[in-house]
Amino acid sequence: MKVIYIAGTSHSGSTLLSLMLNAHPDIVSVGELHNLSRQFKISLTKQVNRCCSCGADSLWNCDFWSDVDERVRQLSGKSLVDHNVLDYANVNKSGSSNAVVFKAISDVSGKQLIVDSSKQPNRMSYLTRLGELQVYPIHLIRNPEGQINSVLKKRRGLLKPILRYELVHAQIRRALKAIPHNIVHYEDLVLNPESTLRTVLHPLGLKFDRQQLGWAGAIKHNIAGNKSRWSVTSQLILDEGWKHSLTPFQKHVIGFATLISRQATRPTGYVGASSLGSDCLHGNGAPH
Repeated sequence: MKVIYIAGTSHSGSTLLSLMLNAHPDIVSVGELHNLSRQFKISLTKQVNRCCSCGADSLWNCDFWSDVDERVRQLSGKSLVDHNVLDYANVNKSGSSNAVVFKAISDVSGKQLIVDSSKQPNRMSYLTRLGELQVYPIHLIRNPEGQINSVLKKRRGLLKPILRYELVHAQIRRALKAIPHNIVHYEDLVLNPESTLRTVLHPLGLKFDRQQLGWAGAIKHNIAGNKSRWSVTSQLILDEGWKHSLTPFQKHVIGFATLISRQATRPTGYVGASSLGSDCLHGNGAPH
């Protein structure tokens, strides 16, 4: 199975990117798949409504996820709830939970390309080493002032968001050092969606589809993510609230503290084998 994995920090546009990819006729997005077991258990106890982005009041009442659960049972004899997709201990284990779940999603959706927008670097590293999958990583980056300002709307304290920003992106850069991947900047995705999506799709042998600009109208089954998965309009508005919300001191501190990431960051585009040097890995880490 082919998996498009979106890696990055929270509040960087991963839900938006996954939904725009989902609107392509050859791609299905399932959102933050690392939340799968947790969201199914929450749905089972009915603590939260509308867990699925399609509007179903729970994942169990969503036709798509019900069919995926049934297919998982056929493949493994266990329910989705009984599969731990966070078990990253053994990459050589045949029939791993992640491989079974991705296989079921592919079978039910009829799509060969599945988007997982879990963002976590450790999950990406595991999936790229899992022999049963062919993973296409996307390193999603948002301007640090914008990302950190978005975090500050929910949490106080400037130091932790800055450290988190630097740590996560450093982990992603290290994990992708020898693996072909795509870099997408949130700002480019919003301001130039068509050209950005073309950049993402080209290495996969896919052409941009106009339906992707109407991403809100596509059927969605994303697990978790921000409120854009409920959006009924596909209008894109660049969030630059940080320009007014952050103080000059905060901007200075963020600018200085994220200097390493700024200097190490490449522009939106595909980073192929020739750009990575002779130590580039091939095989399940690189799409062909």
